[in-house]
Amino acid sequence: MTRPILDRRSFLQAGIAAAATGAVCLPGDLPLSNRTGAADAPGERPHTGRLQQAKLVGPTSSIIPVVGDGDWIWTEPPEETGYQESRNFQLTVGISLTGGKGAASNIKATTPIPVAHPEQELYNAQIDNYFCAASTRQLTPEAAQLCVAAPQLLPGQKIGALARFQLRIRKDYRGFEKDQFPAAQEFPREFRKQYMYDSPGIQTRQAAVKEMADKIGGQFDHPWDKAKAFHNWVWTEITSRIGSYTSVIAALRDRVGDCEEKAATFAAFCRVSGIPARLVWVPNHNWAEFYLQDESGYGHWIPAHTSCYSWFGWTGAHELILQKGDSVPIPEKSKPERLMSDWMQWQGAKPEVQYIAKLEPIVESGDPGPGAREKDERGAWTPFGPYADKPFMRR
Repeated sequence: MTRPILDRRSFLQAGIAAAATGAVCLPGDLPLSNRTGAADAPGERPHTGRLQQAKLVGPTSSIIPVVGDGDWIWTEPPEETGYQESRNFQLTVGISLTGGKGAASNIKATTPIPVAHPEQELYNAQIDNYFCAASTRQLTPEAAQLCVAAPQLLPGQKIGALARFQLRIRKDYRGFEKDQFPAAQEFPREFRKQYMYDSPGIQTRQAAVKEMADKIGGQFDHPWDKAKAFHNWVWTEITSRIGSYTSVIAALRDRVGDCEEKAATFAAFCRVSGIPARLVWVPNHNWAEFYLQDESGYGHWIPAHTSCYSWFGWTGAHELILQKGDSVPIPEKSKPERLMSDWMQWQGAKPEVQYIAKLEPIVESGDPGPGAREKDERGAWTPFGPYADKPFMRR
């Protein structure tokens, strides 16, 4: 039995009431409410102390190899190519704040929300807020956040926002083959800057990275062969071990890491070998994509799964994409983040915060299938529903 999406009754009641009048709109254009209510209530002067921040980064530690059931999770690619086997999901993402022992002011909080990708369509999006301002912002073409803000929060007062999305998620088998891509690849300067150099925790300038990439892939002239060799090496030579993210350098030195180190190491190898690459972040898990242009000059992002799944060139499961890319500029921070965190800012007494996320399959009748997950207090997305304990499901 899963916990409810909100365990704060007054906030839930307010969200239901707000939903009755909420407008349907597109992601990035969600309405900013002018209702402030108790956030402007008199009775205690706003605090003007030191500005404080706190963040929560959920685990990315799916390392147990998955053997699919051949139906919900592919064991081999199908004969047909393209994005296929569409499934509909409902996603609720939110932030709930409760005033602490004293008043707080200058409150802001953010949490990641998805954006559209070829394998992930978003529609019927809306936002409901309670005693605070709420909006969405897109930080890059591949990353976005739900944001809430309030000038003041009194002891015991509850504020927050819920964003609701419907998604259509597809598996991905586009039938890529080496012969589709020329050996010589050229990319614009800005593209190289974004996907071929250092990003937070993914080092490309250190000699150890270049030397290992040359050792693994130096005998190959074609970027497809290099990427395939990097994929195989990371899968077999870095021992899976759950823990906090370290770095590519640490993963090469210690030869251990979870899905994030493995995907980051693959991306670093590609980048120092002239192949653009980026991370893909889904609940509790990372893989990588590398980029090649075909004979007509059209570019393709190609998946490479280096932990949990071992697929190269395709994705055989329906996964909620939270973010692509691994260098996201955050307006409130001086440095970009590899993966967006749940984040809060305040002055005065620290509020209690709950970051909410719940994903559920949508079907008119019959078996809803796997994929239901809910974010817990640690930021981990816990599977629930009839498929939660199936051996072919990723943890």
